[in-house]
Amino acid sequence: MYAFSLFLLYLAVYAFLGWVAEVTFVFAGTRHLQNRGFLTGPFLPIYGIGAIALVLLVQPYVDNPFLVFLASVVITSALEFFTHLVLDKVFHIKLWDYSARPFNLQGRICLQNSLLFGGLGLLLLYVIHPAAAMLLGSLPHSAAIALAFTLLGILIIDTANSIRSLAKVRPVLDKLKGTLAEAHTHIEQDAEQQFEKREQRRSMADASHSGTIGRLSRAFPHARSSRAAPIAIDPRTAREAK
Repeated sequence: MYAFSLFLLYLAVYAFLGWVAEVTFVFAGTRHLQNRGFLTGPFLPIYGIGAIALVLLVQPYVDNPFLVFLASVVITSALEFFTHLVLDKVFHIKLWDYSARPFNLQGRICLQNSLLFGGLGLLLLYVIHPAAAMLLGSLPHSAAIALAFTLLGILIIDTANSIRSLAKVRPVLDKLKGTLAEAHTHIEQDAEQQFEKREQRRSMADASHSGTIGRLSRAFPHARSSRAAPIAIDPRTAREAK
């Protein structure tokens, strides 16, 4: 139980640090704070999963920094590609698109980001993970277990809500073949029309889904239906593709 709890805590810590990194990166370029990522809370699970994968698979080779860097590039790129593929095939949406960047693969991953993730892998294994291991290892067992399962419950609820919201917006995206923001506007307008016709209040569930979709459209301003025809992107704005 304790070992599993530590695993969950590592996952939560690295998901949170990934969220901080994304928010900081976007703020540096836009001077606006945005709640980045798939979840409502301050967690980016893809970073947590990627960090855990690097710790488990790459840490045994930590004596070879070049191998660590190369393995970090491969593992994180594969994870990003797979995540994009799942979102595309299951929800028919592209939350990011690197098609305008050089050396990209189907717009799902690109060399620039892969190299950046390789550098983050070095930072993780040589600096962040040793510090995190010391900090989490100092927690009393009972406190670690309680905290881990509390965070797990929060992440499960948040993830389920985001998945339901994307499932709700998928038919609208398929119909419009446009952006997530356009789908959100369509859903809001349809809800207002239903309200006027039926003179009923919108349910809390509908409001929650609409709020999640709206947040995602702001976090990923270029998100669009993967069933839409490819669009040309000005290379000068390619750095904003994600």
